[in-house]
Amino acid sequence: MKNILFPTDFTSQSLGVLEQYIKGSGGSSYTIILFASFEMPGSDQDVVGAGNKPHLQVMNEDFRKGCKKLKEKYTDKIGNIYFKYMYGNTNQVFRNYLEFNEIDQIFFPDGFQLLQPHPRFIEPTSIINNAGIPVIRKLPTAQVSKPKQTPSLKAELSTSY
Repeated sequence: MKNILFPTDFTSQSLGVLEQYIKGSGGSSYTIILFASFEMPGSDQDVVGAGNKPHLQVMNEDFRKGCKKLKEKYTDKIGNIYFKYMYGNTNQVFRNYLEFNEIDQIFFPDGFQLLQPHPRFIEPTSIINNAGIPVIRKLPTAQVSKPKQTPSLKAELSTSY
């Protein structure tokens, strides 16, 4: 089973992009790690203040329910789906995170824009580009089976003059 990292901004739109990936990804099963990175606290007040755990502040009930629905809908493809955050913004910290979590691939499609769910949220494009592991950049197309075509019984019209 592969471990796929998916950066998220905790919106239903990001879950929609993830579902497109799941639909078109073939028959393999995997664990999906929803990922967000946050800046380290900048002051003592940030460490002890109300905003000291942004990873808890960004998660919302609609997002949790959406994750649960995805797991229930695609039980044959999703072994597990969960959220793991990271504090820091350097390439080395991210590589350590990837290694520790045994990430095989990152799903981050071209043109995918993340919103800023928290002031300390770090947009992950630059660290993903330097990750050193495969990054899936294109959304797979869903494999749709074509209905069998039956021969047409329509008679061809011919005109004679």
